[in-house]
Amino acid sequence: MSRNPFANHNDRDPFADDPFGDSAGNAGTAGDHDAVPLHSVRRSEDQGGFLGGFGGSSYRPVEADMDSFGTEDDSMHKAGGYSAGSREGELRRREEELAARERALQMREANVEAMASGARPALNFPPLYPIMYHAIDAEVPLGDRRTVRTFFYLWLALEAMLVLNSVSCLIVLVSNAADVSNAGASFGSSFVYLFTISAGSFFLWYRPVYNAYMKDSSMFFYLFFVFNGFHILFDAYMAVGVPGAGSAGMIVMLGCLSSGKKAAAAFCGISFSLWVLHFAASLVMYVRVRRHYKQRGHTFSEAKQQAYLGFAQSGAGQAAAGAYIRSNTGTFV
Repeated sequence: MSRNPFANHNDRDPFADDPFGDSAGNAGTAGDHDAVPLHSVRRSEDQGGFLGGFGGSSYRPVEADMDSFGTEDDSMHKAGGYSAGSREGELRRREEELAARERALQMREANVEAMASGARPALNFPPLYPIMYHAIDAEVPLGDRRTVRTFFYLWLALEAMLVLNSVSCLIVLVSNAADVSNAGASFGSSFVYLFTISAGSFFLWYRPVYNAYMKDSSMFFYLFFVFNGFHILFDAYMAVGVPGAGSAGMIVMLGCLSSGKKAAAAFCGISFSLWVLHFAASLVMYVRVRRHYKQRGHTFSEAKQQAYLGFAQSGAGQAAAGAYIRSNTGTFV
């Protein structure tokens, strides 16, 4: 039975209706249209009703968002761990570089102090019979060490190539190839090259380029340009392989092939290839040194002045000056 909405409600006990009671028993009581049963709210949440217009239950999106936040935090921690590891590796690498530079600087300072006091560093090259001091990291500036070290490797490669060339000439001599003339003279010349070219290349173009970068000297740069230019021509000469000239190069290789001496031809082919590679590498480094020389602003007149000064300060120069003075004055000093 429905209520009269215009009736007086003041006589009714306001606590008579239990809004949390059974919906069937309170369906006809006052305030049913105002109170919403709790179980209907729960059911509407589960079914997407009542709050369905706002996306259903309000707890599920929050849980999803929290899960996504947790994933982002995990990814951030992982990324942070990776970046921290990379930073630590970078710091360790820089510390090692600084330590290496500090050691090199200490070595250079020790050498300078030893030279200033009149004492020279201990001789260390060549290892079996030391006759000079050779230390690229201690004497050459940091930015030029790679270039000087490359020339040192080229010189070592030249030594190995001279040995291989002599062995190849010996194999050609033993094989007795009919189309190869003067095989005995070639082997003899190649054996002489082992000593003359080895010493000449070291003192005429490797040591000058070493001193040029160490002292930034125009005179040593010019010495390098002259004698390393001859060395590049020597590489080309050895690659050609003129019979009887001490080279197991291209011409000798072709003669062995035409004579059917495959083993001798193989050794000559290896020697020829190495001479070509050494020629190309030496030419590239020659151009690099030339570019460095121009960038430093060196000139030929500066090289001549350094040569004159070096000769005057040497023992031979002082002896020559004393002899000249004595010849003009007629006195002995």
